[in-house]
Amino acid sequence: MKYIANPVEVEAFRITSVGEAEKGVALILENGAIEIATPEMTARMQPSEGDYWVIQSDGYVYLNPKDVFERKYHKAS
Repeated sequence: MKYIANPVEVEAFRITSVGEAEKGVALILENGAIEIATPEMTARMQPSEGDYWVIQSDGYVYLNPKDVFERKYHKAS
């Protein structure tokens, strides 16, 4: 069987700084927000500067490597 993903619209912010936090990884985003990536979020990848913090319309938040994000998404018009 073949499957096609529906187009997905997300909010995303580039990570500009990565540091340590008590309960995860502290991330500073390009919009100035500070977010904490939980151990569950970092189990599959360790975020680096230039990677993305992604928020789906249903509220699900995840990390995406820069090359993967920029290959998959383009700015909405």
